[in-house]
Amino acid sequence: MRRRDFLTRSTAATLGASLAGTLGRPALAEDEFRTVLSETLAGGPPQLMLNRALLRQVAAAEAAAGETAASINSPDQLQAWQAATRQRFIDALGGFPERTPLKPRIVDTVQAAGYRVEKILFESQPGHFVSGALFLPDEQRFAPPYPGILVPCGHSEKPRERGLYQRPCVIAAHNGIASWLYDPVDQGERMQELDDQGDYQHHGTQGHNKIGLSAKLLGWNAARSMIWDGMRGLDYLVDRDEIDAERLGCMGISGGGTLTSYLMALDPRVAAAAPSCYITTLREVYAAIGPQDAEQTIFGQLGFGMDHAEYLTLFAPRPVRLCATTRDFFPIAGAKQAYARARGVYERLGLGDRISFFEDDEQHTWSEPLRIASVQWMIRWLRGTEEMFVPLQDDMGISAEQMRITEHAQVMRLPGARSVYDLMRDEAARLDRERPRLTGQPLRDAVRRRTGIRPLQQIPDVTAELRGEMQLPFGKLQKLTLSLTPELLLPGLFWLPSEIDGDAILWAHGEGKSAAIAAAEALARGGSPVLAVDLTGFGETQGQRGRFYRSPATDEPDTLIAYALGKSIVGMRAEDLLGCGRWLAAEFDSGGVELHAASWAVTPALHAAVAEPSLFSRVNLQDSPPTWNQVVQAGDRHRFSDAVHGGLIDYSLEQLRAEL
Repeated sequence: MRRRDFLTRSTAATLGASLAGTLGRPALAEDEFRTVLSETLAGGPPQLMLNRALLRQVAAAEAAAGETAASINSPDQLQAWQAATRQRFIDALGGFPERTPLKPRIVDTVQAAGYRVEKILFESQPGHFVSGALFLPDEQRFAPPYPGILVPCGHSEKPRERGLYQRPCVIAAHNGIASWLYDPVDQGERMQELDDQGDYQHHGTQGHNKIGLSAKLLGWNAARSMIWDGMRGLDYLVDRDEIDAERLGCMGISGGGTLTSYLMALDPRVAAAAPSCYITTLREVYAAIGPQDAEQTIFGQLGFGMDHAEYLTLFAPRPVRLCATTRDFFPIAGAKQAYARARGVYERLGLGDRISFFEDDEQHTWSEPLRIASVQWMIRWLRGTEEMFVPLQDDMGISAEQMRITEHAQVMRLPGARSVYDLMRDEAARLDRERPRLTGQPLRDAVRRRTGIRPLQQIPDVTAELRGEMQLPFGKLQKLTLSLTPELLLPGLFWLPSEIDGDAILWAHGEGKSAAIAAAEALARGGSPVLAVDLTGFGETQGQRGRFYRSPATDEPDTLIAYALGKSIVGMRAEDLLGCGRWLAAEFDSGGVELHAASWAVTPALHAAVAEPSLFSRVNLQDSPPTWNQVVQAGDRHRFSDAVHGGLIDYSLEQLRAEL
């Protein structure tokens, strides 16, 4: 086997004398093979290549959504857009469960000055308990039925026990409006994972991300069950004789602002809404702090034109007040941009009085001005009055002890309790029973559909550039960059034996090419040309955006941005392998290319090899991560970048291995 002429141009001098001492060593040290990409990249370090590329796509998606919003000029156009976007939103969530009996029970009642609080449990799904408190006005001052407000708590360990969340309910009750204040999953009394002693190890965002990983594999989203809990909360309010089903509202802050945004967009029973400290633009928040936890990123939402502004537009023509703080980590600039886009739609339809913006010079908090502004909006649209009574600010609700609902302060200690993880395990088992056992072309089609991997002829040719070269006792080593696109370069090491005896080998390691050096050099000493490459987000291109809520990986922020765009990092890395494999095959007159992958490169390698089986003569997989089924069964934190949205609907990793 001979190598064809190497046509790439050299952009770096031959490695100098500082590397001469490495001749004869069994492997190279990391500082002796690193490709200095920053010298050739404009706009920042190589670790931000993917982030920069994705943010450009986010900006383009935002611009397209703005053009769509600007084109809505009539009620018919609005309704058509809403119907299509709402359905895509629901599909991205994985649809909703069937309605089952709520089985509500009032655990206790606490009488306070001017209102009473009923502590309530119901089942949003069989055995899946929702804990909350219903604040009811004083019947001596206000005659039922009352308007009712759904108040999902924000990301807090014990939110209902804090006056921050009770205070708006207190204000509402003093003004003749009932409020349902409830715990989202992994908050308050709804921690989804307890140890043998009944204690929990994580809450809020960390818990939501664990849920989000398994949900992603099932084609769901962590928001699915959380939104459903809210919708069943509306069901409960409707069932109460004291509540007027035609006058329902929703308000919340932070994570509660997220759920308010979703519920007002999806449930037509919400007649007025006031999300606080959440609505901005995805471009602004990604650039400032990166994507937030799993339920705040919907698969493909930017791809089908749903940014934060669209939650407001989905709510039209119903009245909404966007509340924000000037020093929030959800950028105020984005909040104003989102508001302006939605307001444009409202105004063109003659509904300018139904959308409002309120800001307070504060940090990320449900400040007293924001709480008053939210309740004031509810009074205006649910009671039809501008009159409002604000009780003394020291009335922050009932005590933490009074607010406790269950004996052990955790619903998962109730008999028959089922967690979100139990529900997801049930779904994984159903999929496994009903999933067609695809092989051949149908399986390849499913892999492409789920990951976005293009047919090989549609993947751009790899451009390779020589950045350095050194002599070895058995041949030479070249430092390369390879790319399918000019904005994403893949650093590579290319061992070329003097005497070639064996197929060319493509090596990808999930810890970067440095982890493959010893194995690659051993194969090269045996006569095989070996290309070890950093796939997108590995090795030298490993992200720099920081850890994603204590994730062990640095690629998750970019993975979540890609997720919002409807893209799969697994698919992108598989295309890296296909492009590099085709380039390597073209460099030699050989019968095929061997593919070796380890660690987090295994899943992309499986997808690449199944998508294009004729490209690789052999596939060697080492140190494989847990399978997707194992992730769901264990409720594993795993990595978002190793999961494919809805992958388990069509196939399992075990099926991909069997196909090879």
